[in-house]
Amino acid sequence: MLSILKKWFWYDWVVLAIRTTWLAIIVISGFINPSLIITPLWIVWMFALLVYVIPLIVQYRKRNWYLAVEVLSAGFFHLYLAHAAPGLLWSFVLFAMIIGLASSRRTYVWTGIPCGLVFPALNGQLADRLPYEFMFSCSFGFAIGFAFSILIQSHKQAQIIQEQKQLLERHITQIEELTLMEERHRLSHELHDTIGHALTSLIVGVESLRSSVPAVQIERIDSLVGIAQRSLNDIRNHLHQLSHGPLSYSLSESLLQLTDEFRKSTGVTVSFRAIGNEALVMQKMNFCLYRCLQESLTNAVRHGQASAVSVQLHFDSHQLRLQIEDNGIGTDSIRFGFGLNGIKERLEQLHGTLSVHSQLGQGTVVICNIPLQAEPLHGHIRLLIVDDQTIVADSLRHILEQDADFIVIGTAGDGHEALEHCERSRPDIVLMDIRMQGMNGLEALLEMKQRWPDMKVVLMTTFEDSIQAATALEHGAEGYMLKSIHPRELTEALKLIYSGGTWIDQSIATRVFEEMKRQREQLEKYSLQQENYPYGLTKREMEILQHLSDGLRYKSIAAKLFLSEGTVRNYCSTLYSKLGVSNREEAIELARVESIV
Repeated sequence: MLSILKKWFWYDWVVLAIRTTWLAIIVISGFINPSLIITPLWIVWMFALLVYVIPLIVQYRKRNWYLAVEVLSAGFFHLYLAHAAPGLLWSFVLFAMIIGLASSRRTYVWTGIPCGLVFPALNGQLADRLPYEFMFSCSFGFAIGFAFSILIQSHKQAQIIQEQKQLLERHITQIEELTLMEERHRLSHELHDTIGHALTSLIVGVESLRSSVPAVQIERIDSLVGIAQRSLNDIRNHLHQLSHGPLSYSLSESLLQLTDEFRKSTGVTVSFRAIGNEALVMQKMNFCLYRCLQESLTNAVRHGQASAVSVQLHFDSHQLRLQIEDNGIGTDSIRFGFGLNGIKERLEQLHGTLSVHSQLGQGTVVICNIPLQAEPLHGHIRLLIVDDQTIVADSLRHILEQDADFIVIGTAGDGHEALEHCERSRPDIVLMDIRMQGMNGLEALLEMKQRWPDMKVVLMTTFEDSIQAATALEHGAEGYMLKSIHPRELTEALKLIYSGGTWIDQSIATRVFEEMKRQREQLEKYSLQQENYPYGLTKREMEILQHLSDGLRYKSIAAKLFLSEGTVRNYCSTLYSKLGVSNREEAIELARVESIV
């Protein structure tokens, strides 16, 4: 009982106060003016106490029966008062107000007619009085209570909407802050590596010309070097960024091009050697090692004052190793500043390591290691291609079969055929078009994830669709990509997905974020125009309550509404809280009793 009282709002205490006032009137009237009551006082007081207590107990035990018990107990007690104490009949107005307060838009008819018309009319006849004035008083009291009830419900709904809006705003703000922090952090490294590398090359290149220019130009050389130095320091201090596009060359080609450009701009001797058979690596690895070499070359010349640098790129079956060795002055204490920390963080994101070895007068060696993804357990990644356009399916098969790591075990023309293939051969990855005749990609995805949860599904489409992409990922797809994807990027993405990652086309990801912002704006407008469903329920919660009443389970509801099962559980948790119940059975019972659905 105490747990219930702790949940009461101020208006619940107002109702209790009105009820207690009514009981006090009945009890005190017997002391002040005993002539008002023509039957034994103890009988009247006993009945009054029962009318006071029983509805409260019913409200606590069986909430659905409360209104009916309240109306009947108060009505019949006052019929008894019409005989036992006609002078106290007016107190029925207080109960009319209480019942009006407890009524809703679905119950006010069957509670208002007895309280405002039937019982007042019977009381008037039994008390041998004209009932019209009493009927008006009781009807007016019920109307006041019901109007107050509407205000309370509106207040509750407004509070719920405000809380949901604040929760959504906090969630969106957190996402934006985290995204902004991550983007600023990434871009700060980009600026440091690109512009910092270029300015360092410029400084060294200009310094190398110092001995070949006339003495009258030395001051200009000093001025140019000073400007470049100040600009480099400003860049390191501000941490604002430019972005760099994906590298379009193989890893060895990219690093060789970088060393050639650095040698030409600085005059420093840089040798590059690739050892082992070059393996196709993800763009993330390519980009990471490219930045690592940039920073290491810059440090070798700027801090180590090196005149020669040796770069070796080692390929083996388990890892990539980039080793940069210079003949600079070296140092006995390695300090991890902004540049080295940036290298270390990039490597750690790919589960790699950074080692720096240096001694005074003996130069510096920087070693960057990145582990390669483990080989498939059965030697190859087994693919099923699903597309209703034969030419597209055949083209994809041809592209993927060029890579020794893939085996295309078959093709299918629609979702039904794909499910039959999956049942027979259980591919590692299903590469599937979304729009197909018959069963489309999204429908097939739901069925596959239900029957084979561990099977990886990648959806492909011709056109960008942020809503479709979000829906696919929410239903368990490991990837969403455009058919125009570059073959090299396609194979890298599939290998990433096979090893446990998730991949979404960058242009679509940007649109998904824009779609989130648009939905937030629409939700803010919708919250102001939201329909007044009972108990402050939203339209989506009403849909879920209807499905619960139809006997559906969480997984079935999720499939019907294109939501994840976890999202449906969250909705149900909020739904139960608003209805004041603790489980689905109580929610269904309440919905049926009050005709919510």
